[in-house]
Order: sequence, then structure tokens, then C-alpha cells
Amino acid sequence: MHTYLAANHKRNVKQHDTTDFKALLGQWERRVLLANNAFSNGQWLSTIALYNQAIAHANQLIAISPYRKEATFSLLVSFHNLSDTYLQYASEAPPEERMAIYHMALATLSEVQTRIDTQAVLLPDNTDVLRARRIAHQQRWLLLKQHPELEIALNNSPSIDNSFTVFAATAGKDSH
Repeated sequence: MHTYLAANHKRNVKQHDTTDFKALLGQWERRVLLANNAFSNGQWLSTIALYNQAIAHANQLIAISPYRKEATFSLLVSFHNLSDTYLQYASEAPPEERMAIYHMALATLSEVQTRIDTQAVLLPDNTDVLRARRIAHQQRWLLLKQHPELEIALNNSPSIDNSFTVFAATAGKDSH
């Protein structure tokens, strides 16, 4: 079940934050809530698009205030939810498309790990970034532990070109 929801971060926003940060955080929260709703309704392509929009907002939050917990965790949550969406979408996709979608889920987890690692290099003393880094590094392991069939399938599958996207695989299909 999809359990990562947008938390109410307003209680954590310090007085010295800019109006831009607060507004952007609100936009990120709205995107995540819309994506969560689309996820609940099984609208996979809409969910993927909305989480990608949330990632764009999270990128802006990090650009404005890279030291803020809300910025770091908005990126982590957005990518993790996107990976969860790919997994759910794969479970309902035709068998010939599943492996490519599984690869997208894993690529999503690799991307967030790389992004948080970069942030940790830039902010090595920031405890929130270091905590997010530990979480990001655990996600692939947790995914494979929860879905052992995925690891077996990935180990037995031919290499897949990472430039392939789920949108290309489903061009012309309706997600509703």
C-alpha cells in the first residue's frame, strides 16, 4: 500500500524563511496530495506526471534552502512515491512491459540516492541531510527485500536501455 503522504511541514517552518520557500512548499504539498489521490484511483500515468512535478518543486526548494529539512525530505518523499507508483503500475501492466517498469522504479531510487549524496557532500554537517542519505541508501535494499521476485527477475533479465521510459512503452494507452 502507498503510505508516503505529504506531511504538514508548516509547524517546522522557521520565521526567517522567505515567502517564496513557504509558497513553493505549499505547491509541493498540493502536487503530492494530487498524486496520492491519483495513485489511490489507479491513474498511474497521471500519478507519475504529478510526482515528477513534485520533484521539480522539491528541486526548487533545495535551490532556495538546501539546508532545510523540508527541502531535503520533499525530494526524498517525491522520488520514493514515484518508485512506489512504478511498482504498482508494473503489477497491473502486461507482462512484456513489467521489467522495463521495474527498472524505472530502481532507477528512481538510484537517482534520489545520487541527489542526496550530492547534497551530503555540499552539507556534510547537516543532520537532516545525513539522515535522508541513510534512508535513500536503504530504499533499494528494502525494495528488493519486499519484492524478492523482482531481484530474481532483474538478475535473469537482459540489460535494458535506461533511456527507455514508461511513457514510450505506453504511448497511446489511457491510464484511467
